[in-house]
Amino acid sequence: MGGVVVVGAGVAGAAAALALKAAGLPVLWVAEGVGDASRVPVALVNPVRGKRGTLVPEGALALEAALALYSRYVPLHKGLLRPVPEEERAAWERRLGASGLPYRWTREGLFLPEAFWLEPRPFLERVWAELGGLRDRVVAYAPGEVGLEGGRRLRPELVVWAGGARGAGVLGLEGRMVAGLELLLLEYREVALSYRVFLAGPALGGSYLDLPGYAEPPPSEGEAEWLLRGAEALLGYRPRVAGAWRGVRFRRPHPLTPIPGGYALTGFGSTGFLLAPLWARRLVEALG
Repeated sequence: MGGVVVVGAGVAGAAAALALKAAGLPVLWVAEGVGDASRVPVALVNPVRGKRGTLVPEGALALEAALALYSRYVPLHKGLLRPVPEEERAAWERRLGASGLPYRWTREGLFLPEAFWLEPRPFLERVWAELGGLRDRVVAYAPGEVGLEGGRRLRPELVVWAGGARGAGVLGLEGRMVAGLELLLLEYREVALSYRVFLAGPALGGSYLDLPGYAEPPPSEGEAEWLLRGAEALLGYRPRVAGAWRGVRFRRPHPLTPIPGGYALTGFGSTGFLLAPLWARRLVEALG
């Protein structure tokens, strides 16, 4: 068949398929279903991470690419507030001043006007509807050949593997598996709040539970309690919970790596929605 096969219909697969198509390459997008871990109810696109406020490398550039891509398909809910004590702000200012990120200080803390949250499912569904694809599960891979559960074998010129946590085992990719959890709340927050956990739209989310391999264990009381304690620290009260979502995040040291017959574009962990659009562009640059 020739062309490029993109495996995986999460955010990395969507960004890769769009970037390759825009570059004029023939693309076949293959996935068992749309989303996997990217089906999270709310995705927070935030370049300031963790309780120490680590800045994602190239965060400003990644945020610009993310804004440009997602705004074509879904509404973006801009603005993120991060509490920072007065005595820590000078150290933060030194880091932020060299980052290129738009920001300002408020009485409560650091405000990032261009950070945002979105609903991933409508984005993924609209990209799939625009590009089309093949619904099937990839069960085997060898350079130049992709084996599908339905028995079909594809023979592309190039494969872009964006299979995430679930697809890592087919290629034997090593990385860290972390269970992510979002609690769906009986309240709504337009401007996101973040410190250890995040609150955005109808969701309270975070990730901390390491897994020995791919699995989706049911949410535990300990995880929910950890999230609710984090929410209480931000809000001063515990929000009421209406439901829960579970997914598995996959993290590797470098998200774009050569594999026999193509490239792996996977392993973003919880920064997938921030970094995937930028690294999809770099994938196209790597192809020349």
